[in-house]
Amino acid sequence: MTRHIDLDQMLSREEPLPRQAYALTPAQPQHLSPSDVRQVYHCAVPQCPHLVHLPADGVIIAWLDEKTGKSGSWKTHVAYHSTVLSLRETLQTHGYDLLDDLSDDARYASYLLIVQGWAGSRATNSHHKAPVSASTYNHRLATISSFFDYAKRMRLYRGDNPIDAIARRKLGDQKGAKALDMVEMRKRLARIDRASDAGRRDYALLSVALQTGSRVQALADMRVRDLTWSGDRLTIHFPRTKGGETDEKELEVETSRVLATYLQQRYGERWQDQRDAAIWISYARNDSYGQKLSVQALEQICKKHIGTSMFHTLRHTAGLTLEELGATTSEVQSFLRHKNIATTSTYLKRAKRAKNKYGRDLEQVFGISAATH
Repeated sequence: MTRHIDLDQMLSREEPLPRQAYALTPAQPQHLSPSDVRQVYHCAVPQCPHLVHLPADGVIIAWLDEKTGKSGSWKTHVAYHSTVLSLRETLQTHGYDLLDDLSDDARYASYLLIVQGWAGSRATNSHHKAPVSASTYNHRLATISSFFDYAKRMRLYRGDNPIDAIARRKLGDQKGAKALDMVEMRKRLARIDRASDAGRRDYALLSVALQTGSRVQALADMRVRDLTWSGDRLTIHFPRTKGGETDEKELEVETSRVLATYLQQRYGERWQDQRDAAIWISYARNDSYGQKLSVQALEQICKKHIGTSMFHTLRHTAGLTLEELGATTSEVQSFLRHKNIATTSTYLKRAKRAKNKYGRDLEQVFGISAATH
């Protein structure tokens, strides 16, 4: 039986899970023959909680090895491993397997219905209550589709990729994140009390987020070693961003000073010597004091000061503001690190569609006024 795990909770952890978590429980060997026991292994990725059963898991492990080799991310590995095992368990409860013979039309149709239902359902132990988002639904299908593509390429599966037949769901506007007006964002930043340690941290975090347009995970992973001075500017080296790629962002002078002041207050004049230290740390008056902040903690900082826990709002705001300042779509694309300029174009259109450049003209034509007489 596949062990269900809370991915959100696990992937937000900063340290590898203890090795004991992967050991077989004492009850398991009693249900396995001696030959079976020799075919059960720990996953090659230390942070992965799943056991590997050979030869049953052979194709899955080969596919994961290729995927993990490309991204270099253990989090990607765990997410993919958990996803494919979850679907396989669901299929097996209905008498199917992942790489099943689907030459019979009725069996093929049933298989697709099972996959669709699985992609749109939450695990029974999930702490989330809201329906599965379109993004999650599509990502699950994309993961399984990748597995089938690999199996076909390796000639381990002869049929068509059945996931290609399942329509993807229409995505919303980056899960509801919407850009703020630049003046409103300026006001909200100015309200942050920088007299406290937490206030200096929060102001520095949000300033860096707006200056770089970086995603929350990349910001959460920042360490002192990722910062280098070039004159009076700091450059941030992001060792792993979306897709497993690296990135570098140079901060302007004032943003560099804001970040350096915060770090100096935290780690002292020689803060750069603390190379392994986390940039964003907790000031809570509990056991978490001094610990590296998780993605969820950064989202709560965003909610406290910006009014939404959707950290992507900062990225939206930075991108839209650049365009309003005169940047071209290709320049915004480069800033946001979009691989396709069409993504940037759609991004900007969605961010601007609530605005009406003729709004003031309409007010004047219709005589709309707040004055009562």
